[in-house]
Amino acid sequence: MLPVAFFFVAAIYSAVGFGGGSTYIALLALSDQPAELIPLVALPCNILVVTLGSYFAVIRRNFDWRMAIPFFVSSVPMAFIGGVIPIDASVYFLLLGLSLALAGVSLCIRRAPDDAAVVAKSWGLATFIGGGLGLLSGMVGIGGGIFLAPILHYLRWASSKTIAALCSFFILINAISGLAGQLLKTGLDQAILQLTYGAPLFAAVVLGGVIGARFAIEGIAHQRVAQLTGVLVLAVGLRILWAWTSYI
Repeated sequence: MLPVAFFFVAAIYSAVGFGGGSTYIALLALSDQPAELIPLVALPCNILVVTLGSYFAVIRRNFDWRMAIPFFVSSVPMAFIGGVIPIDASVYFLLLGLSLALAGVSLCIRRAPDDAAVVAKSWGLATFIGGGLGLLSGMVGIGGGIFLAPILHYLRWASSKTIAALCSFFILINAISGLAGQLLKTGLDQAILQLTYGAPLFAAVVLGGVIGARFAIEGIAHQRVAQLTGVLVLAVGLRILWAWTSYI
């Protein structure tokens, strides 16, 4: 059933401008996949889904390269470092549970964006935010866009369309960098074996992502989808944290 679930997740997330990494990870964790396999499946799925979203962001001219530079400069190396860092299974699932719980909360309390007033940006703060989310992305397998979007809406640094475009690229480059670190840590032979296992899931998210990208959801519907997804992700995060107690 995982390919079917991944198809629907990709379709929904691509329609609201995300890659779906948090829910891919949640589904893999619920199906009792080993910790070393989860990032090697979730990160490529993220890459496949947001590549299309990033392409549309460029051709629609919603992407602000100047605003993106400080985020990318810090997040790319930190995502690679996060992917290389060896993590014990108990530590991984602790980080995973906390990340999913926070992601779920951020989606549940997320408000509709207000494009009326855009305030001045801080490159120093952007660099700090990018580095932190990049490190988390590489270690856990979440692209980071699910955290970046509510932060940018709260700071009011750009319009909702520009934020969505930035988040797509942010997820894309961090997922690529984090995956490179994971491959280096795992070793090529083992990584190929695990990526082969994920092949049906990759095909499912490509199909779902293409369909979802054609039916972009905005406004109130966008908000409702985000909140319902947040409830699911929060519930899985709390479940993982509860199960994590068996490791200690």
